[in-house]
Amino acid sequence: MIGARFRTFRFCTTPGRLSVSALFVLVAMLLVMGLCGCAPLPRQEAGPEPPAAPAEPNETAARAATVIFSLEFEPGTKTRYRVTTEAVTALEDPETAVQDNASTAPLPKMSEASEVVFAQEILGPAPGDANTAVALVTIEQVRYVRTSSGQPDLAFDSRGPADPNSPFARLIGQTYTIEINLLGYVPGVFNLAPARLAVRGPTPAHAAALELVSPPAIFLRHGFFTLPGPDVGSLTAGDRWRGLQQFTLKAPATGLGPLGTYRFEKIYRMERVEQRPTGAVAVVDFVGSPVPRRAPDGRLVEVPLLSCLYGGSGEFNLDAGRVERYVEHLEVRTSLPAPGSSASGDLDGRSVSATRFCRVQRLDRD
Repeated sequence: MIGARFRTFRFCTTPGRLSVSALFVLVAMLLVMGLCGCAPLPRQEAGPEPPAAPAEPNETAARAATVIFSLEFEPGTKTRYRVTTEAVTALEDPETAVQDNASTAPLPKMSEASEVVFAQEILGPAPGDANTAVALVTIEQVRYVRTSSGQPDLAFDSRGPADPNSPFARLIGQTYTIEINLLGYVPGVFNLAPARLAVRGPTPAHAAALELVSPPAIFLRHGFFTLPGPDVGSLTAGDRWRGLQQFTLKAPATGLGPLGTYRFEKIYRMERVEQRPTGAVAVVDFVGSPVPRRAPDGRLVEVPLLSCLYGGSGEFNLDAGRVERYVEHLEVRTSLPAPGSSASGDLDGRSVSATRFCRVQRLDRD
């Protein structure tokens, strides 16, 4: 615990002797104490208060005491969030081929950016599990932009003039329910059929809108921040805990489909606790690394990534029991399988780079 620091001042005199000025000050102090009933000095000059005295509000929130992360599951609690996700995937030729100008054709590159604003209302505990809550999610706004090789080919923004017949427009007002536990993990998504049926269709826009309300996208949208569990207990600044995240890589314009699913271990660290008008807020950062895979014979095999960079940060309101802000950035490169082979088979000499950026921001005004 970091307490307030105070300085104690003393009169320094020669042993056995008091100067006239020091004696005058001592007499004046005795007179003041007699008139004021031995009242303590003002707080900014006093020493630490006895343990029995309550701490002032600004001290309570600013101190680096042990804290516990706990989500607020009070029925009726409603929170609005904006979740922005940007993903860029591109094929890369070998460095030697690029240097020798062996290929001058533009390499396939695709980027997707989506923004979903939603309200999340706690309905109550999940049946048979007091540590898991059921929440109703209502989609309020949607923005989507996709570009291929630098050229935009699909765009929608519900905040401005937009095609009312667009499948993205049909997402506005759609609802679904999720289960979320004390760790921030989303184990289940329910009542999703109406939203998915509303956007089904044959066009690329239908496919993109359908992806926004797919279970994998919803799990990432709501289960972005892993909180420390009961086994971790209370924490102080510098303490760490672990979390897991999973992503599926894709290669655009290759016909390969998914290149594989990768799991990443996150190591969270609580930096500090800040006192704000909305309450005590824990500031957290994290770094991630790929989790080795297990071979059929039980051996651990290193993940076939050429490079990996994964990290981010977040803020959790300890008093209100909610996430205030979260951001993460992932960059990976992996070798591209040869045509007709699996993701772990022969390689064709090229690589795939995938970058993913996610930002979460609470929108409510307190």
